Amino acid sequence: MPKSRLALLLLIGAAALAGCGPGSDSPTSGKKPSYRSIHEHPGQEETSLHITVGDCAKLAAAVAKQVGQPLRHRAEPTPPNSRCEAQGGGVHVSISLDAAYAARQRYSNRIDEQVQFNAADPAKVPQAVPGVGDKGAYNHYASWIPAYSTLWAVRGNRWLTVVYSVAGETRPLRLTAATALARRAFRLTAR
Repeated sequence: MPKSRLALLLLIGAAALAGCGPGSDSPTSGKKPSYRSIHEHPGQEETSLHITVGDCAKLAAAVAKQVGQPLRHRAEPTPPNSRCEAQGGGVHVSISLDAAYAARQRYSNRIDEQVQFNAADPAKVPQAVPGVGDKGAYNHYASWIPAYSTLWAVRGNRWLTVVYSVAGETRPLRLTAATALARRAFRLTAR
């Protein structure tokens, strides 16, 4: 057999073996891969936790009580990214839950980016909020961004975002209201 033909056969054989994949972790085996990347850590798995239609009704009722007026609400209850919105008469409140793979890492990345790109504007720099997210040094698992009236908090692998916009309400009052909603949303979605 000529050397060029033997080399071609060896190359085809090597390519065929390389395409076989990692065995039992292949997508066609029906089993989930044992890892997704070298950066994966236990506890970052996607969960089915979400804001249900009933949760959204309860959260919207809490917002209506806070602002003293009836509101319309709409739920998007599909995990791993679910959302509840309440609005009407100068009020727009959005509560989003990210329970997808590595939500906690996305939270950390977002905080880092917020600091990097907005260090010159104190109103856009995350401010620690105690008693909302997981316990940690400096309360760094919950952050308020005053300029955007937005609260980000993480518990386990659930990243909750509360955007609290109420016409004429001060930022400190918005923070207090968003904090109460975040705590309630975490309790409701912990099933």
